[in-house]
Amino acid sequence: MSATGSWVCRLHPTAPPDELKPTCLPETWNRTVAGIGIGASSWAVEFCRELAALSVDPDIPAARRAEATEELRPTAEAVVMEALVALCLGRAVPTTVPPETTRQIARAVRQRISLERILAFQRASHARFSDALVSEFRRLVPADQQSEGLSDLSRFLVDLVSSFSLACSAAYAAEEQAWLTSIDGSRGELVRTLLRGDHTVLDPAKALRYELANRTHVSLILRRDAHDDHAESEGLDRVAARLLTGVGATAHLVIPSDEREVWAWGAFTDPRSAAVHSIPLVPGALVAVGRPARGLDGFRATHEEAKAAVRVTLYSAARSRGRTVFFEDVRLAALLTSDPERAQSFVRDEIGALGHPRESLLRETVRVYLECNCSPATAAARLDVVKNTVVYRIRRAEAMLGRSVKEQQGILWAALHLVDVVDPVESQYSA
Repeated sequence: MSATGSWVCRLHPTAPPDELKPTCLPETWNRTVAGIGIGASSWAVEFCRELAALSVDPDIPAARRAEATEELRPTAEAVVMEALVALCLGRAVPTTVPPETTRQIARAVRQRISLERILAFQRASHARFSDALVSEFRRLVPADQQSEGLSDLSRFLVDLVSSFSLACSAAYAAEEQAWLTSIDGSRGELVRTLLRGDHTVLDPAKALRYELANRTHVSLILRRDAHDDHAESEGLDRVAARLLTGVGATAHLVIPSDEREVWAWGAFTDPRSAAVHSIPLVPGALVAVGRPARGLDGFRATHEEAKAAVRVTLYSAARSRGRTVFFEDVRLAALLTSDPERAQSFVRDEIGALGHPRESLLRETVRVYLECNCSPATAAARLDVVKNTVVYRIRRAEAMLGRSVKEQQGILWAALHLVDVVDPVESQYSA
């Protein structure tokens, strides 16, 4: 143990260690505990949980930030733990990226996330780590011993960010080279080129072995949950091919988007044979389906519709698994939620306390009532209740809204249509 780094072993989390579950690989965790002890290792887990939450892109819809945070935690833990062990034992800073980071880089390459974006994220993370470590050093080391130790710590942190950036760049270059020269990678790049509207490829159908010009296409996007132990793109490849064959596609094209999502297209010579509504549920996965569309423009359009269906559905993680979602069923929601944060604000402003999760029965009654031209009798028949029940519920809803439901009916109906899409959070609404 290094004399200047021995203080690292005295790090400890604010929460009990048994409440802090690491997400890094077991071998990373075991090696860290052996090097710096359970307390300091648990401090790393707690710090990285906060670090990952702060590092999530603010443009990600709020309902998906928890998943994005979980995706960032393993590599954050591995990097921080390796640094703490090296600092404590007086070793040189690591010159290679840990396996957790290699996996994250591989996923970024497949999603075509640039190296510059990754390095910017890493620089911001290292800055927060440096601040936290210096703060802990000042807290744990007596003031009369801090001068030399702080200088050593500063040099270590500078070396760490420099070495990690170089290692990260090398790992990205190697992964990108391997991916782009692979069959999946080269086909994926060609598909992305076509989706961008680039026609420089003379015969994309030949390269993809999939006819584009004279076929009707249906796009599927299959996505597994981040916590699904079976989230392997190969498995989804097979599922997508089976689904498309099952609905009558004469050919299919399946491209892995990342380790738990695939893009797929089915080709039909006769659009009437595209029995897309018979696509079944896939346990543990979301299946988003675009509408049939013809030719190369249709190839793009049906994919954009499937993407929109995914976007709408993924606002609520609880409803994204084991679902088949057709764009035509959510196209209004897709249009209204093109800016998800504003859509959420619109719902809150328009329906107020009526948006509380426990008021779902009242919301459904108001929505049906509006769709029935404000006829209590017709609404009662649709809801299978008596007329007086509808009247009572409408009065309760109006008391909560502070106005008649007949005011600006179209706007109110749109907000009620969206409320389950934007997944209201209980704390956002007054009791």
